[in-house]
Amino acid sequence: MKSGSIAIVGMGVTKQGRGLGVTEVELRRQALELALLDAGLERDAIDGYIHASHEREDLRYLGLSPNFSWPVQTGGATASATFVMAAGAILSGQAEMVACAYAMAPSSGGMPGFSAPMSLGSLGYGYPAQVGMIGAASAHALHARWHMDHYGTTSEHMGAVAVQLRNHALNRPDAMTYGKPITLEDHQASPMVVDPFHMLDCCRDTDGGAVFIVTSAERAKTMAATHPVYILGAGMGHNIAKWHERDVYAHHDNIAPAAARAFAQAGVSLADIDTAQFYDPFTISIIMQLEHYGFCKPGQGGPFVADGGIALDGAIPANTGGGQISGFYAAGFTPIIEAMKQLRGEAGATQVKNARLALASGHGLNGGVQNTWTHGTLILGAEA
Repeated sequence: MKSGSIAIVGMGVTKQGRGLGVTEVELRRQALELALLDAGLERDAIDGYIHASHEREDLRYLGLSPNFSWPVQTGGATASATFVMAAGAILSGQAEMVACAYAMAPSSGGMPGFSAPMSLGSLGYGYPAQVGMIGAASAHALHARWHMDHYGTTSEHMGAVAVQLRNHALNRPDAMTYGKPITLEDHQASPMVVDPFHMLDCCRDTDGGAVFIVTSAERAKTMAATHPVYILGAGMGHNIAKWHERDVYAHHDNIAPAAARAFAQAGVSLADIDTAQFYDPFTISIIMQLEHYGFCKPGQGGPFVADGGIALDGAIPANTGGGQISGFYAAGFTPIIEAMKQLRGEAGATQVKNARLALASGHGLNGGVQNTWTHGTLILGAEA
């Protein structure tokens, strides 16, 4: 993909929260309406549709008649994958205007893409489920414990991540924890979920929908009413490679190939990135991604955050909307939503000054066994 050849010209984000009482398909419809309004388009302009789910979409309910409707699911890396797929469809002439859609309504009847709410199939992570290893927290706890054992990372370091994300979120009305500060003492006193994770180390599911409209940069230039954000680079990696090398826990993901491809396409370096929006199911996820992307040295992610490294005035302002831990959980779309807001100057109290380049990551769905996650890297820019 040539840098800047693809643009995001519309973004629609519904209310995010718990107990909204709205179905997933209705949340997608609402988000689609908002995205079309944002892009200044009518429904018939959408000629490609990519749906973040295992399941088929009811296009009649959405009022769409695209050339294709593709369900795709790779967990929290699905968002990155939908943009890669949309770019491929546009560049190969299969569509001109592609909608990438997501919705989740766990408090209103289930998880997207799985046959039953909170089923073992969605949380089992392969054969270790046979001996009781069930759930994302137990899987990610292995990464955390490896990091603690090898580098001396502490629960207080992870607590520093939780506090910093909350410091961002408490100033953002769009965050679930708006106006609700926490301290490191609060983190340490919160209930243990899976050692070493306290409750405040963990994200929580929320209801909500999001739709992005993607097109070519050339087409975007004809849409005078829009403020496009450009996909400058994209890359995918898979931690199954580290499983075969017997080094899976040292790597939150196999980030290196994803980052290398995305940065090469974008033609930029790490030093050029103004803000990073990481997929953060657990606090250790930010610590390990900071290290593996190269924002700090291996083993220094905890102290880096504790010293203010991801604050607004830090070395790399990160997860400025509170992320998924303190903002809201729109799976891998949360980082992209915040990156878009930053690049469009719409991040309010946590706006990064002169933000022109953003990194957004995705992470999720195993390769048949726990801790073999997919990783996605997107480099987004305010200019092509």
